[in-house]
Amino acid sequence: MIFQERAAPPEWAPFVTRLWYLETPRVRRYEKILPLPFVHLIVNLSEPYRLVDPRGQASVVEDAFVSGIQTEYLLIESPRLIRHVGVEFTPQGLRAFSTIAPSDATGRVQPASAALSGIAQLTRRLRRQPTPDAALASLEAFLHERRRPELQADTLVTEVLAAMADHPDERIGEFAVRAGITHKTVIAHFRAACGITPKAFAEVLRFHRFVTGLPIGEHLPGWADLAATSWYYDQPHVVRAFRRFSGYTPAEYVRRVTEFGPDAASFVPLDEVPQSPS
Repeated sequence: MIFQERAAPPEWAPFVTRLWYLETPRVRRYEKILPLPFVHLIVNLSEPYRLVDPRGQASVVEDAFVSGIQTEYLLIESPRLIRHVGVEFTPQGLRAFSTIAPSDATGRVQPASAALSGIAQLTRRLRRQPTPDAALASLEAFLHERRRPELQADTLVTEVLAAMADHPDERIGEFAVRAGITHKTVIAHFRAACGITPKAFAEVLRFHRFVTGLPIGEHLPGWADLAATSWYYDQPHVVRAFRRFSGYTPAEYVRRVTEFGPDAASFVPLDEVPQSPS
């Protein structure tokens, strides 16, 4: 396995968290990707990925694609050798490099050509790079060329995201009162910058923080105890979140992820396509 990560330049802090290069054999043929509180650009340098819909129908994903913030899990068929470079944008980050409306990325996996000009040329360039360092440098240069200097971070949205990072269960109305603005103003700013409502995003963030914080492989407390120390109200609330965002009960999820370790918390390997409920 080769994994190399590069922090985003400091001036990109409101928009990009990291860039990475990954080369590794797939763990299993399929992978269930649970909702993530980020937007991703992936430039695939291997065989194509395929996206599997709820009916089990697969479609080939273009070499470079953008995955917006998802509110449901995705199911993909991975190439035998995973080799790609990627960018992790903050919830409001894509618009700093693209003219696509944030709402047009939310809940979708689409060709990156719809969001970023020159992506085909970048893909060809990346295929020729001899090292991960060189590939990451090319990717960073590509983003520098597309940075929209006239577009700055929405300071209100930045404050909301920081508040959510500390308290994913806080109601937006409470934040609005503290900030001295209306609830509708917060929602309008957040949707314009991130393409999703603050409530929907907070639910994704809360679940992501919960599953990535589970002590997989260690002694796991009872779900009622875990709920009590998290941002969920009670055990039934946890169960509903797992059903909605992973398609598993909490116990089913832990059984599957324990086999593969904490790295599988949001990327659950599968041998076959799950059967859709009748």
